Amino acid sequence: MSIFKRKQKGHIGIDFGAGGIKIIQLQPGDGRGNLFTYGFSERTPEEMGVDYIENPEATAALLKTICSKARTTTTSAVAALPIPTVFSAVLSIAPVPKKELAKAVEWEAKKLIPLPLEEVTLDFKELRFPDEETTAKKTFGEKQISVLLTAAPKSVIDKYVAIAKAAGLTLTSLETEAFALIRAMVGVDPAPVIIVDMGAVRSNILFVDRGIPMLIRSVEIGGKKCTEAIASALSIDMNRAEAMKRDLGIAPLPGSAPGQMPTLLKDVLTPLLNEMKYSFNVYRTRSVIARPPEKIILSGGGAGLPGLSELITSEFNIKSFLGNPWERVNFQDDLIPLLYTFGSRFAVAIGLALRNA
Repeated sequence: MSIFKRKQKGHIGIDFGAGGIKIIQLQPGDGRGNLFTYGFSERTPEEMGVDYIENPEATAALLKTICSKARTTTTSAVAALPIPTVFSAVLSIAPVPKKELAKAVEWEAKKLIPLPLEEVTLDFKELRFPDEETTAKKTFGEKQISVLLTAAPKSVIDKYVAIAKAAGLTLTSLETEAFALIRAMVGVDPAPVIIVDMGAVRSNILFVDRGIPMLIRSVEIGGKKCTEAIASALSIDMNRAEAMKRDLGIAPLPGSAPGQMPTLLKDVLTPLLNEMKYSFNVYRTRSVIARPPEKIILSGGGAGLPGLSELITSEFNIKSFLGNPWERVNFQDDLIPLLYTFGSRFAVAIGLALRNA
């Protein structure tokens, strides 16, 4: 759907999510971005989980159709690499001269990355925090250099570039879902937070401090598992169960009160809660500059389950709430009811488009 009639240019953020492709075109604004147009496709529960890059021709055709129907006006695009395909870690490296830092990072990367370095695209960023030197000295007895390391297989990158090219688009950059989520859900807030991004087949857990993903975990629990549980409990097909799941806020399951998490879904989400607890312990022990998280932000298509924020708040005694990436986008007021029905499903696409806002 095109929001403005006059021709404008900008960048398109593309999210190849398990539940469907989402695109959004923003115009440069005041650091927030102005909504120009958006589009999306949706998959049936049976289709969820099939990787888009495994069928590049069909994916390119679908992406081209979405852009055409949305009436995008630029071929410049930014896409996200799924978190499970990217290696990411914060490293502490012994002090070295600046000109030797790249070699030191590469040496550490060889120990950690399960692929030959010639098969990956490696990137790193030196991190500087006000309290880092004091904390590191207490831990190691000397100043350490903190580095955010990311690496992605070149074969995966090549597939995304090829898909975009076949769809008539030019990828100006590829970044991880993690940074897109942080940009959309956290913005410039330096507070330590946790983002729980619940997609169709997978949930990602990000421990973020001062805008940096200090720890990233992923678990194969998502909206599809909830749909399967409803279908099994009520002996109905997956499509009907999916519709019932989306309507839980106004039509609770039998035996459940409005706004409460049904017991059968609590059972489904137990592995996610356990992974969060494990991640808490890893975060506390591995990061020498970790600060306790102040809040938990929920994101993704599955994050709107009734009672989910209350469940997580009670489990971790940290305020949990459903984030709203649209707060960082300027758009016409009459679009609020429509856009807010999408909730945070567009978080990754918005975060990508905001990269150039």
